[in-house]
Amino acid sequence: MMKVAAAVCIQNGKVLLASRPENKPPSGWEFPGGKLEPGETPQQAAKRELLEELNWEVLPLDIIYQLKTPKITLYFVRVIPAGNSTPAPCEGQQIKWETLSPEFPCGMLENDRNFWKFITLSTSR
Repeated sequence: MMKVAAAVCIQNGKVLLASRPENKPPSGWEFPGGKLEPGETPQQAAKRELLEELNWEVLPLDIIYQLKTPKITLYFVRVIPAGNSTPAPCEGQQIKWETLSPEFPCGMLENDRNFWKFITLSTSR
């Protein structure tokens, strides 16, 4: 079973999304992150992946959602920027700050849609 950390950064009612690099199907928009390395926690993986993929220093906080499928366990980890750092894609991907709303962002990957429903409901309360 593959274990993956997805970083969730919400600022001013918007959340950071990243496109999948062309050489890593499936294509679409997702919460940035990647596979856990042996012995790594989801928080450690989220921090490492954002540094590798977006040259972005973050402070990982808690796991706010977990999705299990037959092939993958996906941990959604809340993160906040460290200092004044900002994301800058390093692997040919694009990033965008998407407004939280009940509508899925166009092209959002299926596994991220369940979390999108959860986060939009929990932030609208």
